[in-house]
Amino acid sequence: MIRPCIVRGGGPPYTTVDSNNVQRWLEFMRSSVVIVNEKANWGSGQYKVGQVMAFLNERGLPTSVRATEYPGHARELAATAAAQGIDTVIVIGGDGTVNEVVSGLLASGRNEVPGIAVIPAGSSNDFSKSLGIPQRWREACDVIVRGRVREVDVGQAGPHYFCSASCLGYFAEVAARSHAMKKLRGSLRYVIPAFGVIRNMTEGWEMTVKAEGRVLHGNYAVLLVGNAPRFGGLTMLPGARPDDGRLDCLLIEMAGRWEALQLIPLVYRKALERHKRATRFQAASLSVTLTRPTLVCNDGEMVRDVCESLEYRLIPQRLRILC
Repeated sequence: MIRPCIVRGGGPPYTTVDSNNVQRWLEFMRSSVVIVNEKANWGSGQYKVGQVMAFLNERGLPTSVRATEYPGHARELAATAAAQGIDTVIVIGGDGTVNEVVSGLLASGRNEVPGIAVIPAGSSNDFSKSLGIPQRWREACDVIVRGRVREVDVGQAGPHYFCSASCLGYFAEVAARSHAMKKLRGSLRYVIPAFGVIRNMTEGWEMTVKAEGRVLHGNYAVLLVGNAPRFGGLTMLPGARPDDGRLDCLLIEMAGRWEALQLIPLVYRKALERHKRATRFQAASLSVTLTRPTLVCNDGEMVRDVCESLEYRLIPQRLRILC
């Protein structure tokens, strides 16, 4: 018999539970909807949806498919699913689609939102990798069938939500350029445009960051606020956990172009925070003000408007995810 498990907080990866949670898993999967971004990763989502549906139907899991048709549509579909009382939303797509679904669920205003399962189909899949979700569709489907539930935190940047990370400054400019690199996968989609951003760097941002009584002020190039270790196809915040009730933050002082280039190998070695210009800290909430506008990026998706101030906070254990 398949025995579901539930994970809370910073405990072991999976903890066997009693038969009462078997019933909880059955209720978790009582009704479900598949939201698919068929254009994710050059049509990977469309390729996977038929296989996923066949797999789940063979195992008796009731599902219906709703395909996204335009940017922001996944958010609308997720909000509708929450309003209809759907128990589980299965997402076939990348980090951007997951972000839209989570945003739609939380914006619905319901105290109890549907749980989430993820079938990775993006170019980086940072959030699913951070949670240990297999990247092959069949193995990811098997995770759904096994029914292991983990309660994870969600980050909020102003009115917007994020699952993996939010960034501003030059990291956000790199993310903006990465959208033109659709043929590239994983970290290359971010590293290659980083060279162009570094070449054109002129000045940083005078930032004041306030976090739980701590004040940091200086000329910074980057602020990265993470809920998970991975962002941009790489492990940017080693050791960060999406269920510890804390945001992991990284500030990088403005550097010259040559020194900025030397930061890239440190990212691959998971040692960026060791650089003398980097400051890492944790907080449940923080605020940042800047003397000039900056782009903002959440989970690889660009916020439409630039900002000169932003409030960050963590919403603890807000999502239930099969992983």
